Parts: sequence; C-alpha cells; structure tokens
Amino acid sequence: MQLLKKVLNISAERHLKTAGDLFIYHSDYNGALQLVEKALELDAEDTRALVLLGDVLFCLNRDGDALHALEKALVIDSELPEAYISKASVLEVMGRFREALECCRQALAYVLKSKKTYLLPSLFEQEIVLLVRMKRFRQARQVLDKASLYIDEETDSEYLYASYKGLLDMHCQKRHQAQERAKELSLTLIQGKA
Repeated sequence: MQLLKKVLNISAERHLKTAGDLFIYHSDYNGALQLVEKALELDAEDTRALVLLGDVLFCLNRDGDALHALEKALVIDSELPEAYISKASVLEVMGRFREALECCRQALAYVLKSKKTYLLPSLFEQEIVLLVRMKRFRQARQVLDKASLYIDEETDSEYLYASYKGLLDMHCQKRHQAQERAKELSLTLIQGKA
C-alpha cells in the first residue's frame, strides 16, 4: 500500500511538472489542463495543482472555474499566498476590484509570514494597478512607498518606482487641482448668494 502511494505521488508530480512546463514555456493551456487534471485525479488536495489549475483555467477565459479551483486550494491551505495572488487576478478581470484588493492584502501577510519574498514585486505591482483602476491614487502611492521598504532587490524596487511614480504623482496632483477648483467654485457660489 505504501509503495502504491509513493508511485502515485511520483506520477502526480510528473504530471504537475509537465503541466507547469506546458503552461509557462509553451502557452499550451489545453495540454496543461489535461495534465493538471490527471495530477489532481491522483492527489485531489494538492494545492500546487489546484493553483495551477486556476491559472490555466484563467488563461482559457474560464474565470468562474478558475475562481472555484483557487478557492478550493484556499480551503485546504488558507495561508497559501500564490492562491491569493492568482485569485486577485481573476477577481480583477471579473471587475471585483475590492475583493481582489483584499486578496492582495491577505497574500502580503502570508508572503511575509512564509518568507516567500520573491513574490513581493509582482504582488505590490498588482495592488498598485488595482488601486489605480479604482482611482485611489494616494493609496497606490502609499503602497509604492511601502514596497520599497519590503523589496530587497534594488532593481525590482527601481522598476516599480520608474513604472508608477510619475503616473501616481500626476494623478494625485490633478486631483488636488480639481479639489482646489471645487473650493474656489464653492466660495464664489457662497459669496455670490450672500
């Protein structure tokens, strides 16, 4: 019995690795889907396989199915940052920005706890993009500043700053200018009625 379980695990690992290769290096989503499903037949609770399944389904534009696979992974391991990151991507495409943002924040907590700091640059970028889409530019700028405190690699931190600092500063300035114009308008309205 123990030997059979070991053989099944080796087979599941082989299917999972090949599915990952097809997905990442060849963009063969259908081939990856077939192999990740085989891996899950051998081990239905492999969270890595469930996250990969979610990512593959997402790339096949099957967002509801992708979300289901990622939520299943999180039921099994509620501290799996990769599942939260992938779930945030799916929710963003579905237009569910607040939920996606919450997933990013949960992912950050578990990335720091698990010391998977290599996930930080893409996680912070995902959070910044979500906040920009929600027109929350000041918060996005705060996340950008926070990212520089957490990201060890100088090049990753420089990339984020180069990509987003100007954009965020411009939007924050435009908003401030619009607020000043609104104040002026209100003042003239009030003085005109006095």
